[in-house]
Amino acid sequence: MMIPASGTAQDLFENAGNPADGGPLPFRLNGYGRGVLYLGEYAAPSGSEIKSGYGEAALKISALTGSRGRLYSELRFRNGYEYNEWISQFSLREAYADLYLGKFELRAGQAIIAWGRADVLNPTNNLTPQDYFVRSPEPDDMRLGNFLLRGRYNVFRRLRLEAVWVPRYRYSVYRFDLFEMPSYVRFSESPLPDAVLKNGSVAAKIDFLFDRFDGSLSWFNGFDPMPGIQPGDIPGSPAGDLIIDMYARAFRQQTLGLDFSCGLGSFGVRGEAALRDPAVGYRNEVFAPKRDLRYVLEAERAFGNFSMMAMYMGQYVFDFTEMPVQARIPEIDPQQIQNPAVWAMMGPMLEQQVAAFNRVIFDQTNALSHTLALRPALSVFHGVSSLEVFGLYNFTTEEWSVLPRLAWDVTDNLKLSVGGQYFEGPENTRYKLIAPVFKGGYFELKYSF
Repeated sequence: MMIPASGTAQDLFENAGNPADGGPLPFRLNGYGRGVLYLGEYAAPSGSEIKSGYGEAALKISALTGSRGRLYSELRFRNGYEYNEWISQFSLREAYADLYLGKFELRAGQAIIAWGRADVLNPTNNLTPQDYFVRSPEPDDMRLGNFLLRGRYNVFRRLRLEAVWVPRYRYSVYRFDLFEMPSYVRFSESPLPDAVLKNGSVAAKIDFLFDRFDGSLSWFNGFDPMPGIQPGDIPGSPAGDLIIDMYARAFRQQTLGLDFSCGLGSFGVRGEAALRDPAVGYRNEVFAPKRDLRYVLEAERAFGNFSMMAMYMGQYVFDFTEMPVQARIPEIDPQQIQNPAVWAMMGPMLEQQVAAFNRVIFDQTNALSHTLALRPALSVFHGVSSLEVFGLYNFTTEEWSVLPRLAWDVTDNLKLSVGGQYFEGPENTRYKLIAPVFKGGYFELKYSF
């Protein structure tokens, strides 16, 4: 998805004026209401069932405070059924203020900052946590806001500097508790890094903005939004019911990145690359990944009402060492753990198994991996309806997925979408792990205003 460059306050509110003078109001209200239904199965023997069914309302408020400032907020309320439980959630997705001072722009508050120019995967984007398990046909709904301070300085028309400070860390949402786990494993609330100055995240970027080429160089230093997991303390003896807590743990890292987008004839080309290096104090922890290089290259072209996007994704893991791949934490034989020698080895054995599990989560089960994705899309009936299919295949792990979607603009404000999600992979792969949770179809009816 392309992220538009920010404009001036005048661009955002064209000719905003005083209502008493007959001009438009100096603020805008928009939003949507929608109903969403997901069907599928949680376990192979079961029949189809409702995985998620909810109604959601969103209100976006954007207001000018003269020619120098802007206020923006987005509120959401969701009520329904999801992951075998009833939900009623209110969230303030974003709430921030912008200040415009000539060439300098300042933003403060709860905001979503999405770096990177690639359409699907953004290895340079380390500022925005995501809810990977949100039930929504819109990929943008995965993004979560962070409290932050951002400054931009337009050196001149084709060069822009940007710096961001995130004082308090926020985890991405990854529902480990939804996976098939042994009965002795309990996922507990994870402590966040203390809200002190040294635990903040900082990032900087230089944007180059030309007529047929945009690009940037970026740097990030902070806690990675995607945590790994770490086992808690092992009980002193195997007496009673065995319960071992698992925690999501954040690790600090630095990332050097670059991205670009350009036109090559009739093709639109985008790409990103990012070198991620965990901080020295985290490199040997079971919940942190190895140093890696991730890269993406996309090409897209339109042929009348038909368009095709092709994407290559690769990853190289430095200092890779072979170890058994383990996408599930195994059961423990109650008879064996009564042996004091076996019980004494419980801690090291469990850490090794969790380290193998984290490799699956971070896609680091191989030193080098290659993935290809295609997204053909067709617009019909004068743009009223569209059909697209996103397909992905990992040549290294043999995982694959297909995500079809049919959308129909019933009216200017009312949209109907029908689609599906299918994930598959061999044993001990991430797609095999998440498939029981995500496989199925969905239906969405959305009214926007």
